[in-house]
This record gives sequence, C-alpha cells and structure tokens, in this order.
Amino acid sequence: MYILKSMIVSGFFLLTLSSCNQPTSKTQAPAAATETAPALTIDGNYVTAEYDKRREGFDWVGVTIKSEQDSSITIQVRSRADKKKPTCTLDKNATKIKEGVYQASLQGKNVLFTFDGTSLTIAPEKSEDDGVLNYYCSGGGSLAGTYKRITEALDATQVDSLK
Repeated sequence: MYILKSMIVSGFFLLTLSSCNQPTSKTQAPAAATETAPALTIDGNYVTAEYDKRREGFDWVGVTIKSEQDSSITIQVRSRADKKKPTCTLDKNATKIKEGVYQASLQGKNVLFTFDGTSLTIAPEKSEDDGVLNYYCSGGGSLAGTYKRITEALDATQVDSLK
C-alpha cells in the first residue's frame, strides 16, 4: 500500500511540474482601433490631361473645388479662354453622399463627383443621362471624365475668370 501511495503522490507531483512548464496558448483580442482614417482632402484644382500641353495651344478644362461647412462642396468648372471663347463653364454646389463622393443635380439628372485623393471623376449617376454633361460645354465637349489633381493654381493667363 505504501508503494501505491508513493506512486500516486509522485504522479501528482510530476503532473504538477509538467503543467507549470506548458506554454499557455491564450490569444489576446486585437485592440480596437481608436484612430479613424484620415479624411480625404478634396479641395483644390483638377485638370484634364491636355492641361500639360496648354503652351502648345491645346484646349483644357479645369475644376476648382472648395469644401463648405455643411458637408457640401462648391464646384467651379472653367476652361481655356485666352485664344477663343471658353468651352466649358459651370458653377454648382454638390452634397456629400459618402466618403469621397458628392452629388449634384444638373438639368434634373444626378451627377456624381468622385474623389480618390489624386483625381476627380465626373459622371452621371445613370449612364443614359450622359448627355446632360454636354450642356455645359460648347463644340461637342463634355464635363464627363477624369481630372488629375494639381498643386498649383490654374494658369491665370489662360483660364476663364473664376467669378
């Protein structure tokens, strides 16, 4: 009986020792993110690809965006006006519908202004309403398309007045 008790006590002792050396596999839940993503900065000037060739006489369109206090933006579209009559002109406010996307009503049709940090895309909400973007441009032009962001002001020697 003594041998049996000794074996049981020794077994418990070994079991206790071995459990002390086992690494615990507790997984900690990741800390909740308290930082929010930085807000997308959209204020500034955006231009068509032809802007880079303006000194060679190419026609171009520029869009100036200014954020307002109420989650809306002011949009001013102007084009080259030094050599001929300006081709595109628009002054409009648009309302934020989600991060980076604003909506304005032009001629009763919804138009989306989508920003990604380096560019602005202007497109109708419904593809069949694409023609509404031609109304603000002459000579077959359209406001539809992608405009790249520039850091400088629009070329004051060429642009139509931003009144």
